[in-house]
Amino acid sequence: MKYRIFRIEEQMYGCEEPPADQPILVDVVLEGANGTRRVLPYPDEALRRGGMEEGGSVDLTDGILRKV
Repeated sequence: MKYRIFRIEEQMYGCEEPPADQPILVDVVLEGANGTRRVLPYPDEALRRGGMEEGGSVDLTDGILRKV
């Protein structure tokens, strides 16, 4: 399904760091063509590698985002 990345927000880890073997996650706020929004926790590094940023179009299939 196609979405626009409305916003990318850092997750709040508080005083603790995430475990060393876990990726740093961000909350990606996706907006559908009908205006509905959903929040998807997603690895920050995967967004960077894929060149995905706020305002960009993405496809979400089986929990994986791909730049459109």
